Amino acid sequence: MTQRLPKNAHQIFEREHFTFKKIKETHNPTEVEQIKLAYKETWQAWKALQLDVFASLSAVGSFEKPKIESWTNGWNLRNHFWAAYRLSDAPNSNACLAVLFNRKQLQIYLMYQHYRSEQQSGDIETYNAILAHLPSWSEAIDLHDYYIWPQQEHELVDHLLLHDYLVDAEKQAALQAQAYEKSFQLGKIRYTTNDLGDEKSFILQGFKELTPLLQTIINQK
Repeated sequence: MTQRLPKNAHQIFEREHFTFKKIKETHNPTEVEQIKLAYKETWQAWKALQLDVFASLSAVGSFEKPKIESWTNGWNLRNHFWAAYRLSDAPNSNACLAVLFNRKQLQIYLMYQHYRSEQQSGDIETYNAILAHLPSWSEAIDLHDYYIWPQQEHELVDHLLLHDYLVDAEKQAALQAQAYEKSFQLGKIRYTTNDLGDEKSFILQGFKELTPLLQTIINQK
């Protein structure tokens, strides 16, 4: 059976405080336990969805089992759920595909993971070089759900439509300048203000379309 997120799962992130210290200051012990239980149950559905996606990825490519971030870091509830996928032939690559779910959106995207990047393989210059491939890659892609943004842009900001980026030289220059400082992210986004529909199919379609870009980055190393 295909795994699904609970209806209105994004509402779990619609809260003023995420630190346990603040939550305990504003809720009684019973309410705190209810919040933690609801969070954990939603995260377990998220984890099941990611493992279901992983089980279907053989049709797209050979991937390592995803790194699924926990629902808490010990001191805070997460303000999103996140999972990273790496190709089996590049298990230590900084470049990867990731899936993120927050109060605003579900997204599958290409990213350069800066956390502990010195312990991984690949550099920003090689990753950013994929920008030159986007015009030809996009010719075979339905760009309706695609966005592109500098890595340092907050996840809740309205990102730039990929179509608008591709047809505007000034937007390209601006993003490339920001990417030079860090990197960029590119992916499909479905907003929680709409029906998320079949999340698994949406994510798998993103994998199908983005994996060639990831493989090109890996091959350029």
